[in-house]
Amino acid sequence: MSQPVITEEWRKIPGFDLIYEVSNFGEVRSWGPNARGRTLKTRKDRDGFPTVRMKCSDGRMRVRRVHLLVAKAFPEEES
Repeated sequence: MSQPVITEEWRKIPGFDLIYEVSNFGEVRSWGPNARGRTLKTRKDRDGFPTVRMKCSDGRMRVRRVHLLVAKAFPEEES
């Protein structure tokens, strides 16, 4: 019996400019002025969680944990 195929879905990250997206597989990409998506490199923080550096609208760089970005972009629907 074959398993269902799960496709990668991308959504904009709430709270950041519209140039960042996160996938349901935990990938984060940025969109530049030339409209080419670039996957951001991840690093592990001191607790072992994958993180990415993202630029805020005020120009400052922020480090965010990837699993929290996924949780914000893909909230579970309440039944």
